[in-house]
Amino acid sequence: MSDEGGLRLGVVDCGTNTFTLRIVECGADDDWHPVFHQRRFVRLGLDSFRSGRISPQRFRRGLDVLKSFRETAGNFNVDHYRAFGCSAIRDASNGGAFVRDALEAGWDIEVLEGAAEAHWIHLGVADSMSTHALGDTPLLTVDIGGGSVEFIHWTASEVLGRWSLDLGVARLTDWIKPNDPLLRSDIASVHRVADAVLDPIVKAVAQHPPAIMVGTSGAFNTLMALQQPDAAWQNPRVADAFDTGQLRAMCAALAMKSKEEIQAIKGMHPDRVPYMAVACALIEHLLDRFSSVEQVFRSRHTLAEGVIVDGVASVAETGMPSSDWRPFSA
Repeated sequence: MSDEGGLRLGVVDCGTNTFTLRIVECGADDDWHPVFHQRRFVRLGLDSFRSGRISPQRFRRGLDVLKSFRETAGNFNVDHYRAFGCSAIRDASNGGAFVRDALEAGWDIEVLEGAAEAHWIHLGVADSMSTHALGDTPLLTVDIGGGSVEFIHWTASEVLGRWSLDLGVARLTDWIKPNDPLLRSDIASVHRVADAVLDPIVKAVAQHPPAIMVGTSGAFNTLMALQQPDAAWQNPRVADAFDTGQLRAMCAALAMKSKEEIQAIKGMHPDRVPYMAVACALIEHLLDRFSSVEQVFRSRHTLAEGVIVDGVASVAETGMPSSDWRPFSA
């Protein structure tokens, strides 16, 4: 518990590309306050979707980051935690071995199926949108990860549908082995692979066409930083609006650039470079397929924040998080 007496919760998200540690302090009235947030690029899924295994180098890198997170959580007086593994861990033949070694490093990882991942992402994203102002406007959340992409079709009052598709940018890159820069044929391959799994979703949302797309995770964060450099100084708990026309133009341009050209762009994080062109080709195609979308937002909330929203609600109701939260001992 912190010196001020508030209960502190920590969440670790072991993603395909990025591991995230989020620490918050529970406040009054079902609220929470950020304490610490760190992203570390691990690229756990690098080449794993073809080989079926997490490579030894990525395996060690992931454990090293988890050990660092453990020390940090202790320094920030975390009381309870939850840790999650997603696409790369659940798909790899040695994912179970990684979970066992992570437990020895102090983190009890829950490996999520796609539907559960989409559930937590939705709770996080909804917390960042002004739902009282949305009315019954249908929205489509799109979380582009390394191994999977989660789609949630929702309104302020209900979830209309949720899907998890094997469309993550690391997975697409492993499958397609695109040229650098992407050729038109590479972009056509992205479209072909995406359409094979998108068609049922496009049909499912047609009854309530989404007018708003809310993008979250790496590529959308990078695109917002390029379009609005001052967005980093805005309230992270409030989603930012893109200029949709500029977003389309930016995606079209970046999809055709080489990695060297992308790396030279001011504000581009070097760890985003390997997958940025493929991500932009995918985003541009999603905007074409979901043609009812008129406005696009970027939410900085994703799985970790969704888990926190749920945990904080439990603390507000009972004074303690639910039994799913593990006690943390430094």
